[in-house]
Amino acid sequence: MPMDDAAHATALAQELLGQFFDQLCVGAGDLQLRFSHATVSLWSTIGVSTGDDAPVQPYSLSGVGLLLPLLNGEVTAADIDPSGTLTITMGGVTIWCGSDPDYESWSYDGRDGEKVVCRPGGDLAIWSAAR
Repeated sequence: MPMDDAAHATALAQELLGQFFDQLCVGAGDLQLRFSHATVSLWSTIGVSTGDDAPVQPYSLSGVGLLLPLLNGEVTAADIDPSGTLTITMGGVTIWCGSDPDYESWSYDGRDGEKVVCRPGGDLAIWSAAR
């Protein structure tokens, strides 16, 4: 993936800074982190720095158990690296979701309609807000 795609995606995700993690929504095969003005959907394995760092499915009981204590936390960092890994930090705890070789692994939906999707292999699809 071009470095500028990761930089562009990170710039969009910076909107998360200062937002609060308001809702944790679990579905069959996905999990949504809903913030004050944005949503992150997770479909692939995640890691949480408070766990044993072993990857877990976000919608599993183990994944939900790691994320639930973060509710109402304020986002202090958000990044998307050139390999397609999304990281979000709240209260000193970091969540990360890397790319998957075969499936989309995560998406970010911003307040004004911007969207970033991590496609198979880590390439990013980016839609800017229609203003």
